[in-house]
Amino acid sequence: KLADAYAALGLAADASPAEIKRAYRKLISQNHPDKLAARGLPESMRAVAEERSRELNSAYDMIKSARPDVK
Repeated sequence: KLADAYAALGLAADASPAEIKRAYRKLISQNHPDKLAARGLPESMRAVAEERSRELNSAYDMIKSARPDVK
């Protein structure tokens, strides 16, 4: 399951804390429902964007729990 969390962020398990944080922030920025709506995403796609954001948040939280060096 932890491997899935790294895969969701597009990272290897040996990624540095800075790489993890950078990847998470970049993906959240690209997939946040409000930002996508501002760029013209149809309202019907909002649920998909919300699910992707939840997936990214869950993956990041799991990595933070497993690695004390990631804050």
